[in-house]
Amino acid sequence: MGMFDSFMIKINDQDIELQTKHFENILEHYCLGDAVCGAPGGIGIYFDTVELDSNGRHTYDAEKIAHRYTVFVVLVHGVFTEYEVAVGTWEREAIERRVYELKDLWSDTTRVTIRWIEFLRTAQDENRRLNGCINRTLSVINHARRLRAGEDMSGKFEAIFKRDEEKRLEQGEDVLDVLESALKKRESGVLWQSSHQERDPLENYRL
Repeated sequence: MGMFDSFMIKINDQDIELQTKHFENILEHYCLGDAVCGAPGGIGIYFDTVELDSNGRHTYDAEKIAHRYTVFVVLVHGVFTEYEVAVGTWEREAIERRVYELKDLWSDTTRVTIRWIEFLRTAQDENRRLNGCINRTLSVINHARRLRAGEDMSGKFEAIFKRDEEKRLEQGEDVLDVLESALKKRESGVLWQSSHQERDPLENYRL
């Protein structure tokens, strides 16, 4: 079969991998917002027919096919910008018509800008989450070392700023278990944030 790349999409909340040989073929997996290596500039519309079994998994066995979909993938200047899932196997004329409609739709620079801003915000949120994971992990490691060294952790300020993971360490929980839970947390790692704070009318204009 050789090398290929994949676009990651969802159909009925199931992760589906669409394989393609159009680009660099480096076994890369592209999610929405990713720049596709080897993709040309401009607006590129691609399609594929996806056949799934009753469990929502890819199947190439005709007897196991339970659902068929036609999927359109939109690349704008090499960025995986959108995909569209349609029920059934479409005929050539319908596919051609939708390709032209999607090209026209994504020729709107405002639409593209809004979509890319969404990608940027999602990436920023993920960076904050990962930084929170790193900070929590470093805190667990530091606290475990201090406990092992026999330091006194009962001070006033220690108690105020003590995180849940640090309390669990002091209760004797295994360090690896605490580290695992710290890494799996979805929170960004901010210690506190007031939901009742008065909104700054110039907030949108401040750097």
